[in-house]
Amino acid sequence: MKPTVFLDRDGTLNREVGFVRSVDQLEVLPGAAAAVRRLHDAGYRLVVVTNQSGIARGLYRQQDLAAIHCRLHDQLGGLIEAWLHCPHHPDGGHGYGGECTCRKPGAGLLHQARELLGVDWPGGALIGDSARDLLMARGLPLRTVLVHSGKPADGERQQLQREGFPPDHEAADLPAAVDWLLRGPGPHA
Repeated sequence: MKPTVFLDRDGTLNREVGFVRSVDQLEVLPGAAAAVRRLHDAGYRLVVVTNQSGIARGLYRQQDLAAIHCRLHDQLGGLIEAWLHCPHHPDGGHGYGGECTCRKPGAGLLHQARELLGVDWPGGALIGDSARDLLMARGLPLRTVLVHSGKPADGERQQLQREGFPPDHEAADLPAAVDWLLRGPGPHA
């Protein structure tokens, strides 16, 4: 079975702008599409895992998010196998409130990927720009990479250190993270 790379969305694949509410706000980060292609060509399955509490906050609807993901999917060459999101917010709202298992740093989206797609974790990785992204991999056999292309890296690194969960690697952006992953053990070897 092919290993999977789980990718955060905002700050990893596209520019971090707070809440992307429409396709007009979507800006793919430089080199992201080529990096996704390299992972795919190296034999990895690709799954996006993203918190989207803007739905619970009433900033956009599920249909808006679907349009955003459709556009991003096209811009990334159609290589992402699945787009999994958490629409919830702990403070509630629009039918998506309260506790859930899918909101990062919980691992619910990773478990959904396993159940829905049959993905396997060994040999895989999780790439994101926040501590919350990487903490979802705690206890799972996934390599973690903190990219500096979104949230300020110093604060995210400090939070990971406080949690006792330092990343396996840090990289400037997704292309640099892919460089590191492809130098190590993986399906391409």
